[in-house]
Order: sequence, then C-alpha cells, then structure tokens
Amino acid sequence: GKGLRSIEVVLVQSGNEHIIFSENYNVPWPWQAGVPRRSFALSPKELFGKNELSEKEFIVQVNVRDGGAFWLWDNQISQQRSFRLDLTPPNIEILSKQHYIRQGGSEAILYRLSEDAAISGVKVGNRVFRGFSLSKKDKKTYICLFALATEQSLKTTMVIWAQDAAGNRHETNFWIKALPGRLRKRNIRLSNSLMSRMVSKILRNTNSVDRKNSVLETFLEINGDLRRSNHRFFEEISRQSAGSLLWDQPFLQLSNSQVQSAFADRRSYYYKNKKVDQQTHLGFDLASLAQSPVESANDGLVVFADYLGIYGNTVFVDHGLGLLSLYGHLSSITVERGALVKRGDTLGHTGQTGLATGDHLHFSMVLQGVQVNPLEWWDPTWVEKHVLQKIQANGQ
Repeated sequence: GKGLRSIEVVLVQSGNEHIIFSENYNVPWPWQAGVPRRSFALSPKELFGKNELSEKEFIVQVNVRDGGAFWLWDNQISQQRSFRLDLTPPNIEILSKQHYIRQGGSEAILYRLSEDAAISGVKVGNRVFRGFSLSKKDKKTYICLFALATEQSLKTTMVIWAQDAAGNRHETNFWIKALPGRLRKRNIRLSNSLMSRMVSKILRNTNSVDRKNSVLETFLEINGDLRRSNHRFFEEISRQSAGSLLWDQPFLQLSNSQVQSAFADRRSYYYKNKKVDQQTHLGFDLASLAQSPVESANDGLVVFADYLGIYGNTVFVDHGLGLLSLYGHLSSITVERGALVKRGDTLGHTGQTGLATGDHLHFSMVLQGVQVNPLEWWDPTWVEKHVLQKIQANGQ
C-alpha cells in the first residue's frame, strides 16, 4: 500500500541481459502514500535499437519493488513473457510475367510467398487489394485480382506486397502496363416532375435522407451523398468475399438486352439550363422487356438481397477473391441472402426501383470496393487470358 520504489525492464536472450527501462521513485514517510501505478509503452526502437538480439526466442522480464512499510520491509515481484524476434520480411516470387490493365479495368497476378507471410496483395495508389491462397494443397501460391479505378492516373504506382505476423513488410514492383479507358459524356435534363417521382421512391424506402426545402436539394443529396454511402457499402461487403474462386466460365450479360448506358458515362445534370451536378455512372444499364427475368452472371453466393438507396431492390452475388456482381433497380427479388446460385439462375426481375426513370437492370462488377468494367468479364477471351490461363499455367 506504499506505492512503487522502482521498476526495471530487462531483455534476456541466451543468458545475456539488457536493461532497457529503469525508473526509481521517491519513497514517502511510512504514514504517507506513494506512487500507486505507472503505465508506459516501449517502442521497437527502444526495445531493440541498442541491443544486438538474434532472430530467435527472447524474454522480457519486469522487476518491480514497492515502498517499505513501518518496519521498512519492501516487496519485489518479477514477471516475464517469451517472444520470438522476427526482423525478416516475407519473400515474394512473381509467377505471372505480363500484366495489362485499363483505367476502370481489372487484372490478376499470381505469386508465391514464403511460409511466414500472413497477408498480401497489390497496392494501386492508395487502394489496397487482398491476395488469396489458390488452394488448400498449395498454400504458398496466391492470386490477387486488382483494379485501376476510372479516376486513377495511368502513372499510378502499383506494387505487390506481403506482411508477416510481426509486421515485417516487403513491397516490390512487377511488370505492368496501364492503358487509357474510355469515358463518355452525357447530359441529363432535370424537371420538377421527374425529380419528384424519383425522390418519392427513395424517401419511402430510405431513412438516411430527409426531405429538403426543395425537390432539387433533396435530389442532389440523393444523387451525391446517398450514392457515395452506397458505394462505401460496396467496399464493406466485397471485403468479406470468399477466399476461393467460385466460377470457371465467362460472365453473362442480361439475356436479350440492349445497352442504354455504358460503363464510366460522365453524367452532367442540368436544371433550368444550369449545370447542378456531375456523377460518373459506373455500370451498365441494360434494357429488355418490362420485368424480364434477371439471371446470375456466374456461379456464386448471394450476400445481399434487399433495398439499397439509389439502386432500389438490389442483389449482390459474391464470386470469390473479392469479385462481386450487382443487380439493381429490380421490381422483385426471388433469392435470399446465403443462397448458392449457378450461372443463369434467376435472381429477380427488371424494374425501376431506386433512382431509375424506366424499367431496366443496372449491372455492375465490384472488385474489392472498386466498380470495374463488366465488358472485360463478359469477354470469354479476356477472362481466359487474364485470369484462367494464369491459374492453369501454374498447375492450379
């Protein structure tokens, strides 16, 4: 009850001791209370900076002595914990040699890691993409699907990285060529009646938006803030993707459909001949007959089947490795979350829920939070060359 007299922290390895922290405290008179508690943190530099430790097991020992009581007897206690020092980052061997990526597009890289690696992937500018082990038999071989977002420059730095449980990180460059994407421009004229119809649908189903002083203000919040909130949800749900490839064929486009709006349309919104907003449409609007069946683009797991902001009735199908497909504006949903679906299975029917002016399907591909161009995934040649051949060439 008399508080602390001294604290000493010692590193012990192979019988050698290194004192890395030591403090002494003034001991009060027996009838007075001393320092009852001391909290402190030691950085890796303080722990290892001046101590030549080997990369093997060591002990951290803490010795504490308290102040004397009336008979001037004090008490000492020691506790210790064992650790293993690891200063060596994981090794990375790149297996796939050539990588081409387009703005708004996807690519895959295959690589092998040393056994100490805990997590890995590809970093594209400030975006981080997680890699996954290809099989239970070969846990050292990994694949990472990554994307170059439409707003990112062709000069964006791309590196492959791996990190072990101790936090040691290895980053290295790989051969990559970035190609320009195609952005189209489109003007949309807003009227009070058009905005009222769309706003009313959203407000009936979304609690996160309040009606503003004017229909224009409400529409702009939905088209901007709610859209961004929905896209953050894309990232959250895609980060929970299955760690294995759930498909082995190219993806399907909606049957008998025509393209109304393509990927990366730069939309400018005008109200009374004045530009009031601009958004990029990151998906395809596909039109067929009203309330046409909507098929799953590929094998996968339904991870979301509910109303979602500007997309209305929406289904997300997880295809593994961080890749998901999105089906928006549905009039009805015929699957439930957790259902396993096959390529071509019906998920629902086209409609005009959410921020839609007519019956159609909004279809997007989402790769670890980044919306990517579905044209690549619909193309059998691209899928074979950029994904499946890389896996097969390495015996997976």
